[in-house]
Amino acid sequence: MHAFEVYPKVNIFLKILHKEGAYHKLISRMCLVKDKLKDVISVKSALSFSLKGDFDCPLEENSLFKALQILKNFLKSKNFSHSVIKSLDTLAIEVEKNIPTQAGLGGGSADAGGLLYHLNQIFDWRLSLEELYTMGSLVGADTNFFISQYKSANATSYGEVIENFEEEPLENRLEIYAPNHVFCSTKAIYQAYKPETCFSQAKEWLKKPSLECLKTCDRNGLNDLLKPALLTNQALRSIESELGKEWFFSGSGSAFFRLKPALKGGE
Repeated sequence: MHAFEVYPKVNIFLKILHKEGAYHKLISRMCLVKDKLKDVISVKSALSFSLKGDFDCPLEENSLFKALQILKNFLKSKNFSHSVIKSLDTLAIEVEKNIPTQAGLGGGSADAGGLLYHLNQIFDWRLSLEELYTMGSLVGADTNFFISQYKSANATSYGEVIENFEEEPLENRLEIYAPNHVFCSTKAIYQAYKPETCFSQAKEWLKKPSLECLKTCDRNGLNDLLKPALLTNQALRSIESELGKEWFFSGSGSAFFRLKPALKGGE
C-alpha cells in the first residue's frame, strides 16, 4: 500500500486579464499551505476498483475518478501495455478528506494532481511533467499546480500553465480559515465578475515576492473575485465584514488566509 498527503493551496493574488471563449484568462500566484488541513490518500492493488471517501458529488464528477479516466486514455494513446491499463481497474483508493470543497483551496484538484503525480512514481511509468500537465489541464484548472509539487508558482492562461516561483516558501507561515457550510460557486462568481479597468501590469505582478504582495495590498486589491463573491453570497458577506485587514481571500472562496500572527514581525 502507498499513502501520501495532499495539502491545499491559496492564491496570494488572482488577477483577471480578459474573457476568452467561455473562460477567463488570469494570472495568479499559488502557494502550498502545510498546516493542519490536509487530505490523506492511500492506494493499493485489489480484486476490483474502489474509490472511498467523504465526497460531496457523484462518482462521475469526482476529480479523482475523472483523473483516472483521462490517465487511462492517455496511457492507451502512448501504447502502454494492456496489463498496465488493466491495473488501473483494480486500484483501491481511499481518501481521508479534510480539505473542504468550494472553498478556493483546490480540494478536488489537489487530490487529482497528487494522485497523477504519485501513480507515475509508484508504477515507474516515467511520464514527463509536461505529459502529466496535459492530463492535469483536462481534469481542472488548478490540478497542474498540485502535479508540479512546487511550493510557490505562477499560474497563467486559465490557471493551468504553471511556472515555479523562486522565493522563500510561505508553506509553514500561513494559516487558513475555511468557514463551515459556506460554499462558493466558482461559476456564479465568474458570471458576476465585471471588469472595472483593463489590467495591464501582469508582468510586474508575476515578479513580486508573495510576502511583498501580502504586505503592500489589501484583500480586494489582490483578488479580483472577492467583490463578485461578496455580491453573490450573503453568508460570505457577513463573515468577511467581521475579518481584520490581515486576512486575504483565496481563489473564488470561501476560504481566507493570513500570515501566522507570531511571525508577522520577525522576518
